[in-house]
Amino acid sequence: ARVSGLLHPLLGLISGLAMAGVLLFGGRMVMAGTISTGDFVAFLLYLAMLTWPMIALGWVVNLFQRGAASMRRINTILDTPAGPVQTGTGRASSPRGGIEFRNVSFRFPGADRDALHDISFTLTAGERLGVVGATGSGKSALVSLIPRIHDVTSGEILLDGQPIREIPLELLRAAIGMVPQDSFLFSETIRENLAFGIDEMEDSDRRIIAAARVAQLDQTIRELPNGYDTLLGERGVNLSGGQKQRATLARAIARAPRILIIDDGLSAVDTHTESDILRGLREVVQNRTSIIVSHRVSAVIDVDQILVLGDGRILEQGTHGELLSLNGTYASLLRRQILEQEVKGGEKLAHSGDDVLV
Repeated sequence: ARVSGLLHPLLGLISGLAMAGVLLFGGRMVMAGTISTGDFVAFLLYLAMLTWPMIALGWVVNLFQRGAASMRRINTILDTPAGPVQTGTGRASSPRGGIEFRNVSFRFPGADRDALHDISFTLTAGERLGVVGATGSGKSALVSLIPRIHDVTSGEILLDGQPIREIPLELLRAAIGMVPQDSFLFSETIRENLAFGIDEMEDSDRRIIAAARVAQLDQTIRELPNGYDTLLGERGVNLSGGQKQRATLARAIARAPRILIIDDGLSAVDTHTESDILRGLREVVQNRTSIIVSHRVSAVIDVDQILVLGDGRILEQGTHGELLSLNGTYASLLRRQILEQEVKGGEKLAHSGDDVLV
């Protein structure tokens, strides 16, 4: 901006100095009889005629440079691999939801260290897994490997005993409903946003409304001027952060996936609403494999298995009661959350023995 602001005044200054120089030296040469008055006038006109073409030549060079920079960016996108590589034909049957990580390590492209290191756990079909840990501990990286948003650097991930690389990508992702950290909504109606990914069927509206009720969004939608037919702005700009997260959750639930992944998808929701949503999810995830990533311990208290991550490694693993008895990282996170709730004056977490109630 600074250079651009100086450019136009500088061009005017140079043009003015050139004209002043011609008048000064050319006028002296005319007075001395070195050149004629006609030569001086002709030179002055030539200078005026050449000023704009020379400036325009600079603009053209600038356009070429901008175009070259843009083309490099476009080529970077075009040269990016189309997506995960499928190494086998795989099977055509629908996945049941059993997940196994075998010594999985993962490093983001261009990074100098692993985001995940030697991760191993088994989740049978229908079980619920909670993943907690500090920011940057590798929680999101772990769940991104299941739908193959990224591929593992080493190790292996199996779905129902089969490596996910051998499962057709369309079949794999059709079995997964994922609620990402960053909620994305289309500039369409709420109904169309929630129905995204659902095959055309007669009971689609019933499934959408049922999912919105679980996400504690149905009443909010009905209070809007056009209800479910309300048109959303770009990226759902006319909804709050918590409402966008709940809409993304409802969209994932409405698809009735075999595997439900919630990647800190309730971070913008208050604790009261989160508690209501989690109660509704207990019925939804019955007989479905579910993975809940959260920075709030209260979101994973009643799951079948909990992973505590730190610096890309599994620090602790077990049920809520087992982890409390260890009095380690998990217990420390719980105590910190209890303290934060007390400081904020909100609803406290009371724990007795192995049970923690919100």
